[in-house]
Amino acid sequence: MNLKLLAGVSAFAFASAFAQDDYYAEDPAQEATPVAEAPAAEPAPSPYETEPVAQAPAAVAPATVAPAQNSSSLLAQLDVLRGNAYNFVGSELAATTVADQLDYPYMMALGQFLYVEPTNALGYVAFNKGLTFYGGLDNSSADVGLFTAGIATAGFGLGLDIGLSKSFVSDGDDDATVVNAGDDLGVTFAMPLGAYALSLEAGWLTIDDEVSTDNVEDDYWELSLIARFTNSPSATTLGWTAGALLLRHAEMTEMTIAGQSSTSATGNSRVEIDPYFNLAAQILGNDMARVMIGSNNTLGIQIYDGGDAGIKSHTEFGLQLEPNIWADFALNENFLFFGGVSHNVLLFGYESVKYVDGDKISAIQLHTERTRAQLGLRAQYKMVAVEASLTNEVYTKTVAAIFNGDNIVADLGIFLNF
Repeated sequence: MNLKLLAGVSAFAFASAFAQDDYYAEDPAQEATPVAEAPAAEPAPSPYETEPVAQAPAAVAPATVAPAQNSSSLLAQLDVLRGNAYNFVGSELAATTVADQLDYPYMMALGQFLYVEPTNALGYVAFNKGLTFYGGLDNSSADVGLFTAGIATAGFGLGLDIGLSKSFVSDGDDDATVVNAGDDLGVTFAMPLGAYALSLEAGWLTIDDEVSTDNVEDDYWELSLIARFTNSPSATTLGWTAGALLLRHAEMTEMTIAGQSSTSATGNSRVEIDPYFNLAAQILGNDMARVMIGSNNTLGIQIYDGGDAGIKSHTEFGLQLEPNIWADFALNENFLFFGGVSHNVLLFGYESVKYVDGDKISAIQLHTERTRAQLGLRAQYKMVAVEASLTNEVYTKTVAAIFNGDNIVADLGIFLNF
């Protein structure tokens, strides 16, 4: 049976079991938020809430880790730690996800949880032993696994990603080294800065198999540097992140013949500079739900090496917008619904190619991609939670796709919180 269909069916079957339990436990007509009926009384604790994961950011440093918790017990449930099934649009005001914590590893502080995502073959764990340690197993590109390890405190977090795939060959006369596509090394550092947070990331990724001998030296790699600065620790109804990506993409081969060296590069070798600014605002909300709108905006600049014969220079730049709508809804303390829509807009794209013979070609492009939609559910009970999301493929594909699992379950994640 298709894994994604099985995962999706299991998640929603799990949710149905919770729903039945909740139905008989309370008369829906009597449902009310304990705080609203008796302001002086303590709110009833959530059966899911545990000390470290859902409230980890607030426990470490309420003013510097995560958006302030809402006074309503139901709204507070919307801010628990989420998985990759949640917030596919990248809204700046959505709840914190595991991926967010990997980008800002200090947010792992005091967290104790296990998260497994079978649909994307990854998992992470965090635990406290004086310091907070976290680790995970994921995948780099190609067929290379990725190992993650890090430490977190209230003042800083440091993470390391390693994916190794190398071969060393010798036939007695010549030696060769092969570095396979997907060989990966990355490091991330983050710290809170009052009401803001800073994250710095560097990574080295092999993008194609590299062979190195006495006469041939391949270079197929990417070096990336990322800086992020956000108001997320203090954001309530307005959130933003400013950052930049600096990327060097190399596809080159150096050959040495009779002591003479020459280097050839493909037309794809380039330098990228991508500053971006993401913004989101809450426009609707009550004690059970919230709706946010926003846009993730990038100015991309690509300067190519001009490796193709006859090309003197090749430059591209464009302004890309990703408007989005995101919503959270808490039916009760056990069931949280979420969903949103987004699409990409190339507001202005420009490409210029100059040739050594004096010819020049330029192009301007404007384009809007198809809108994507997603609907998801989180079912939680005491220390366990399951999240699953469905994409618009459910509605645009044939009926057969619903039964064969073809792109129906976008993500499925399972939490154990301690």
